[in-house]
Amino acid sequence: MTVNLEKIFFAYVLRNKKYFSTIEPYFFKNKDIKFVYQIVRNYVMKSTDIIIPSPKQISEMVRLEDIDNTITSDMLLSMLKVDLKEYDENNFIKPKLNTWILVNRVKNSTSDIVDDSRELDGITDYNEALKLASKIKDKINEGTSTRFDSDDTLGSDFDDVEAHVQDLGAAKVKTGWESLDAVLAGGWDVKTFNIIMGSTNSGKCSLISELHIRNKKTNQIEKIKIEEFFKKCKYGKRLDR
Repeated sequence: MTVNLEKIFFAYVLRNKKYFSTIEPYFFKNKDIKFVYQIVRNYVMKSTDIIIPSPKQISEMVRLEDIDNTITSDMLLSMLKVDLKEYDENNFIKPKLNTWILVNRVKNSTSDIVDDSRELDGITDYNEALKLASKIKDKINEGTSTRFDSDDTLGSDFDDVEAHVQDLGAAKVKTGWESLDAVLAGGWDVKTFNIIMGSTNSGKCSLISELHIRNKKTNQIEKIKIEEFFKKCKYGKRLDR
């Protein structure tokens, strides 16, 4: 990745606010561009209503933050004066920008996954292993996501997974199986109709589960354990239900 290409990406993001929530400062390898981008991004991400600062405003913001005067005037000017009209947006800028974003996302998520996978060695509980596996899966999905240009109306935190984490415990009904509850993030959703499908004898229910059967004679609904139901059927006992 060349410095000139990073300058083009910086200029393109300034003209396309929706990318600020996707592109992290560490994506930039050039320390000067990274420094300036971090300042502008922090300002823009404060609110979805904030307008992208002008080149003059950016220059003032950088001078206030750059206490050691590491950013030269020539460098800052070269970043703010990039003419995007000289480049083909659809056939040059966007393909290279998207590749750059994807590569950085994958590299970052891969590093996190390696760290998480080290924790697997000390896990002996199935549910704990399941939770960690789910965490790793989420990071893989996030790291390989190609939704780079979410709409501004979706909020500046659209691609920030942690910002959308909700406490769904109050809206869940436990299934009775810890592993299934973990997969369903707490159990069945309240006010939903759920169907478990599978082939015969695949383990959709246990013998202690109950059936609700309507008695044809009394028209009343009775509960009967599946185990008892099969016993009666096996020994030829008639069930008028």
